[in-house]
Amino acid sequence: MFNLIMLYDGSDWQVPLNAIRTATFPLARLFEYTIPDIEGQFTPVVPSSLARLAGLPTVFMTELQSDRQKPGGTVRVKIGRVFALSIESTEIRYSFVIERDFGPRTVPDLKPFENAFGMGKLEIHRSHWAVKSHDVVGALRAADLLTENEDWPAPAPSLAVPLNPAPPLPVEPRPASTVVENLEQFMQVVMTLQVPPDHEVFYRGHSDSRYKLEPSLYRKTASGEYKYLQNEARMILELLSAQSSAFSSDAYMLDRLVRMQHFGLPTRLLDVTSNPLVGLYFCCSTAKFDQSNHEIDGEVIILTTPKEQVRFFESDTVSCIANLAMLEEQAKERLDTSRPHKAFNRLPECGRLLHFIRREKPYFEARIVPSDLESIQFVRARSTHERIMSQSGAFLIFGKDAVLPETGHSGLNIRRVTVRNKQSILEQLAKLNIKSSTIYPGLEKTTAEIAKQYELLG
Repeated sequence: MFNLIMLYDGSDWQVPLNAIRTATFPLARLFEYTIPDIEGQFTPVVPSSLARLAGLPTVFMTELQSDRQKPGGTVRVKIGRVFALSIESTEIRYSFVIERDFGPRTVPDLKPFENAFGMGKLEIHRSHWAVKSHDVVGALRAADLLTENEDWPAPAPSLAVPLNPAPPLPVEPRPASTVVENLEQFMQVVMTLQVPPDHEVFYRGHSDSRYKLEPSLYRKTASGEYKYLQNEARMILELLSAQSSAFSSDAYMLDRLVRMQHFGLPTRLLDVTSNPLVGLYFCCSTAKFDQSNHEIDGEVIILTTPKEQVRFFESDTVSCIANLAMLEEQAKERLDTSRPHKAFNRLPECGRLLHFIRREKPYFEARIVPSDLESIQFVRARSTHERIMSQSGAFLIFGKDAVLPETGHSGLNIRRVTVRNKQSILEQLAKLNIKSSTIYPGLEKTTAEIAKQYELLG
């Protein structure tokens, strides 16, 4: 395996060979374009997983710089190592050495070059930190950066970094999860929660405990590349063009995203509920089995947050994050939230975001807070249809480059409950009128439930 760190112009790495330097990288971009099995070996991001990252060789690469007059483009590739990794707020601080600089390389045909490094579509155009399963020397040879007989040279003996780093620390397991096998045990967990009076509790049910706490927009393929994220604005515009009348009553972009999610479009929203029984129902409603026909554990995730941090549909912060969805991917990339407040609001991309916000809030001033755009917010949407009301629905809305919960650094207060014996729990929930026809109100679910009931009796 090796680290592949990509930056737009690689300015952080303009250093002499074998010189020790320090830089930072956004935690939100860690493990993009990394296959899930490998990502799982390094999350949550704790000292032991950071030590394992530091044990890998590292390819430093700039994003592809295109020449409009020629096919392909130019990249600059270097190889070295990273060490002394730590987390500071939403950044990874790392020290590094560059051991070889391959210089700028023209890449007329992208496909072979991308294949050499195991890159997905558009990966070469996006700053990120991936972990690749390939052999680094084989990748460099396949990319014509090393000859068949050439190897990656070892660091100079004078280098003040251990040439043989200590073995990686053992994996730090995810904190132990409470296991429940019936409704009584689950309610015991709920009723004994220690929640301050000024906090609210939300629940999210997963039929598979391996699922991540992330919105559908952030889902990845088996190779680790995003399925939908780069086309968020295009998907929304396609839907609004095809079904504009369905959204005519929506006053806010949040309303539109809620409706889009309701009908299956991937969005930056993640459903949660204030009703623990609804969270448990969603955990149990889909039976899943492994290759040995053993039931896969489900999971209910319990999230607590101060009441003052729960936003409502008319929130200015929510409007800013929701309208990010209307920006094309290139504009989002140029929306540099590291700039000071006033400088950020003078960016052309920020002006475009402001244009979308003012469609719903004409009074809105050019005072967008950059850090708000990177946050994850709890929000209560308007009850615009029966399903939100029946499910006691609320949402998490994920901002630009929000640090995901699986890293362990999102700031969300999370507790996990492992759920087994799902079918029996569903039967118990039905006695409390928590079933498909009440969770999904409407004629279709009710008739299906009646038919199933009489099929079992027949």
